[in-house]
Amino acid sequence: MLRFARLLVPDAAEAEDVLQTALLRLTRHWSRQLDSPVAYVRATLVNLAKDRGRRSYLVPVPVQADPDLLTAGPDHAEAIAARAHLDQILAALPPKQRVTVVLRVIDGLSEAETAAIMECSPGTVKSNLARGLLKIRTALESSLAAAEETTR
Repeated sequence: MLRFARLLVPDAAEAEDVLQTALLRLTRHWSRQLDSPVAYVRATLVNLAKDRGRRSYLVPVPVQADPDLLTAGPDHAEAIAARAHLDQILAALPPKQRVTVVLRVIDGLSEAETAAIMECSPGTVKSNLARGLLKIRTALESSLAAAEETTR
């Protein structure tokens, strides 16, 4: 669930806080005998991420993590760089597009499941996904072009 929260919220500390809030909300409703506590937490995480996006003026700007602090043991530089690049690309997306891309592409949910979690229509899911993927493609193409320029 932390990985899911981390994909929805660009800042690692904020993702932990959002997950903690979602788990606290789960404990409040635990006596109801929920059908799927994981689905409840996932939906709560999505709602908290959307709320966070609406109040972005109250949220501190995420700071790039120092890759040296993240490596403990063998060198995982490529994995860390890829993760940082993914985080950077997802952070550039508007909150609804980021949530849609995470749910559809990374989590592998269907349009109907994503629409149910986001409480919107499947058409909204399709348009958010299309716009989000277009922005991701554009960002990847520009980073690849910059990398090619650097190697020349």
